[in-house]
Amino acid sequence: MGRKNKRGGKRVVPSNRNEKYGEQRNYTLTERKNESFEHYYKTQQIMPESEWNSFLETCQKNLPTTFRLTGNSSQAREVLKLIKGQYFSNMSNIELDGVPVDPPKCLQWFPNELAWQLNYTRSEIRKSETLKELHQFLVSETETGNISRQEAVSMLPPLVMDIKPHHKILDMCAAPGSKTAQLLEQLHSDESIPVPEGFVVANDSDNRRCYLMVHQVKRLSSPCVMIINHDASTLPNLILSQGPNGVEYVKYDRILADVPCSGDGTTRKNPDIWRKWQPGTAMNLHGLQIRLLKRGLDLLNVGGRLVYSTCSLNPIEDEAVIADVLTTCQGSVKLVDISSSLPGLKSAPGLTTWKVMNKKKTWYEKWEDVPTDYHTQMRPSMFPPTPEQANSLNLQQCIRILPHYQDTGGFFIAVLEKNADCNMYAQKTENKVISDTVTVTSIEDETVSKVENENGTDNVKEKQSDNLESKEVLTENKESKLEKVEIVPEVSNKKERRGESPPPLKKQKLQGYKEDPFIFLKDDNEDVFPHIKKFFKLQDDFEMSNLFVRCDIGKKRNVYFSSAPIKNLVTLNEDKIKFINLGVKIFSRTDSPISGCPYRLSQEGTEFIFPFIKERKVPILAEDIVTLLSQENPYIFKMSDEPKAILSDMDPGAVIFVYEPKNLESRPQCCLAICGWRGKTSCRSFMPKLERSHYLRLCGVKLQEKETKTRNEGAQTEKESEQTADMVPDEKDDVTETSRCDVKVVTDDTSDTEKDT
Repeated sequence: MGRKNKRGGKRVVPSNRNEKYGEQRNYTLTERKNESFEHYYKTQQIMPESEWNSFLETCQKNLPTTFRLTGNSSQAREVLKLIKGQYFSNMSNIELDGVPVDPPKCLQWFPNELAWQLNYTRSEIRKSETLKELHQFLVSETETGNISRQEAVSMLPPLVMDIKPHHKILDMCAAPGSKTAQLLEQLHSDESIPVPEGFVVANDSDNRRCYLMVHQVKRLSSPCVMIINHDASTLPNLILSQGPNGVEYVKYDRILADVPCSGDGTTRKNPDIWRKWQPGTAMNLHGLQIRLLKRGLDLLNVGGRLVYSTCSLNPIEDEAVIADVLTTCQGSVKLVDISSSLPGLKSAPGLTTWKVMNKKKTWYEKWEDVPTDYHTQMRPSMFPPTPEQANSLNLQQCIRILPHYQDTGGFFIAVLEKNADCNMYAQKTENKVISDTVTVTSIEDETVSKVENENGTDNVKEKQSDNLESKEVLTENKESKLEKVEIVPEVSNKKERRGESPPPLKKQKLQGYKEDPFIFLKDDNEDVFPHIKKFFKLQDDFEMSNLFVRCDIGKKRNVYFSSAPIKNLVTLNEDKIKFINLGVKIFSRTDSPISGCPYRLSQEGTEFIFPFIKERKVPILAEDIVTLLSQENPYIFKMSDEPKAILSDMDPGAVIFVYEPKNLESRPQCCLAICGWRGKTSCRSFMPKLERSHYLRLCGVKLQEKETKTRNEGAQTEKESEQTADMVPDEKDDVTETSRCDVKVVTDDTSDTEKDT
């Protein structure tokens, strides 16, 4: 029967596409031109006039692909050797249609040659087998988290933060998470410290974007990060510890404020901006950006560093925000000169003077020149300081990255250092109604609609809420626009707020999914930890209270691990904020009758549990890695002598296969830990498909050749399996469905790959 439509008749499928859709029209690409954009930035003089044509031509071109190598430093070095030797070395003489192809280019300013730029189109990749192999390699390694495909200028903010393993770090507007991942890599830069003392709090106000960030961050498998969902401009003070001496609140050593912006520096990768760009977008976001920066500095520790960044070229979103906040802080916060901290990076100094344009494209140089009718669109903070003030603020120590300098996108960075506690909410102007002490309770609908439309708040859909922004505008301009506003004191049990107090923090309405609880283990939780500790002989200094589960009844399917500070933040602030994700999975339940423990190890957390395990470790060689990862269930007798002897004397259950290079000639030159299982007659690894491919590449295996060889040997392998089964007919390794779910066949197509271990 055919499917019926809503009126009960059968759906008629058009025989020709044009019967339903008419003439098929070709898609028209966005014209990369905007006269308002050109006029605006020519007038602002963000560069010498001689560079304008080069700047505009570069903005109209597609952005090159850039990527960086991630993970710990030893593995990153191995991947770099691999990509140079196996891929880049074959690309120096490539020609397409008789035209030489540009070889990959290393980004000089990124440390240790770990960031590269490729300038190939999709059609060029399809035409060249070498480029196609490189593309497949990059996609595979990106999925495993060993490579991050990230815009070049987006890599800059974490590099100038000077992160140490003990730092407490906040990423205020973190989604989609590429910079957060970079912060985590720097936190874990010292391989001798598996669990650093510091941590990263990654926040975003958009609930859906938080889950995109989870995917990005979880690839790094760090127990020192948590993802939260809150409006960054009203982030609460989180409790870090609580005891007889009182309550200690978190003050962060490093903060990244990559704030929402108009994004006109991204025209190369977002061509639609050419069509939508207008100067009013920057003015709509200006107040929000100031609030975010003020709240960030309020949460910053004295001596700490905050990096403010945007992908906008507009001084109203850049230098104007910095100038306003520095003026408010009155010397307690200063700009840091970073122009020489990244050798090889070409940049321009921050602007010290600029103009402001209204919606009718009229320019103003001073706030005093702005007509009263435009006071709802413009603010005094949008205008440049006097020359004397600009020199004292050192605005030239900000840096601007322009696209034509090094074939990148546009970007702005300012590094702020806090010298003393300061009053972020002091008012600078006279006769200003302090919106922190009032609440607007009654406004006529027409008046609200009119003011919101004038401010453009209905047209701005960014990552942060504009509720406080609207309130401030309404109260500031009540004399000219809101004669009928009724203002009443805020009802509060606290003392009356004065001008020096921060704005009252409204309790944020929770959005999105309701997360399962984070339940940390206690001494009375006998159904989980005692079995694990006995089976793996965990050291006494392993802190059991840092393990947690996500359900409070029934069998605990997975056990997770987080660092001690992250655990404290969760347990002491459950009623203050919405936690989205934290920790790494370290144990998974497997009710196998042949194992002495109902839990097995998870590859995700192997690196962190490894130092605390006394038993169930099996040293292996590189050839054993190839055996484990290229076959689904290799028999124990296929392993080399040492692991074969150890496995033969070991009871069935979870194990860790440990590889350490014997000498400088060994490959790979990095330590590897592989989560696995010892069955009755065979062993196996518990590793996802793409991660298996990564480890095989590190061992020098060319995957295409390996797959061909495996297929040719398939018949012989099947015959050996049948012979072995005849020798031990009563023995059958047993692993439950829970244990098998993480593993897929990679290169072994033989029939015995489906049997259980």
